[in-house]
Formats: sequence, structure tokens, C-alpha cells
Amino acid sequence: MHAVDQADSRQALIGSWRLVSFELQSPDGAIAHPFGKDASGYLFYNEQGYMSAAFMGADRARPDSDDLEQVAKGVNFDAFNAYTGPFEVKDDRIFHYVEVSSLPQWQGTTQERIFAIENDRLVLETVPLQIGTEAPVGVLIWQRV
Repeated sequence: MHAVDQADSRQALIGSWRLVSFELQSPDGAIAHPFGKDASGYLFYNEQGYMSAAFMGADRARPDSDDLEQVAKGVNFDAFNAYTGPFEVKDDRIFHYVEVSSLPQWQGTTQERIFAIENDRLVLETVPLQIGTEAPVGVLIWQRV
């Protein structure tokens, strides 16, 4: 990606994005789709400097009950993820300062992403993640809506 003014980079992110794909790339070259190949979600960046992301697996099971107390007991974290908070752009990196998250361990953390924008596509790459004994990199592709 060529050198771009940070203000221009930040401005280019502002808006709504629909998830196209999410995969985990392991150091050995293996590819996994933790939310399935048909995952769906949205990512939003606003002018005030806040972001919000939510995505889920397409094959997420629908509970048998509409009773929220019963449903909450069966929710699994690998079927849905959401977080929100302020964001900051520095060079080719976005820093998401997580204030609210469906993953309790992310609350109060900074989620760093390497990004590139090509036309109406945004590619976000995570730093290596800790998933068991693995350290895969997440690659998320978003389409502007």
C-alpha cells in the first residue's frame, strides 16, 4: 500500500462495511473458517471516532425457546462475536479500543489490525491470535455498503 496521509486513511474507513469472508491462516499454511465459509456481519466506523463490529456463523443454531433466560444458557461464543469502542488510525494500522465485547477477555483491550482499502473493499489482518496452541492470523474482507 502506498503512503497515504493518516487523515485520508481514517476518512476512507468511515462508513458501513459488510463481511465478505473471515478466515484464520496458520503459520503452517492451513486455512480455517471459524464462523463457516458463509459467515455474515457488519463493521461500522463513524466520524466521531467510534467503531462497531458484529459477525456470526451462517449455521448458527436457532434455540427452541423464546425465553431469554433459557436461551442465554445455550449461547456459544464461537457462533457470534461483537465489540465496539473508539478507534485510531496510525499508518497502515487501526487500533480498536474495546469498551464493550461479547468476549469478556477482549473488554478493555486494544485490538490491532493491519488494513488496506482497495476500491470498495477493506482487508483487515489481525496480529497473531492465541487460539489453543496455535497462533493464526485472522484475515477479514469487508465490502462497502
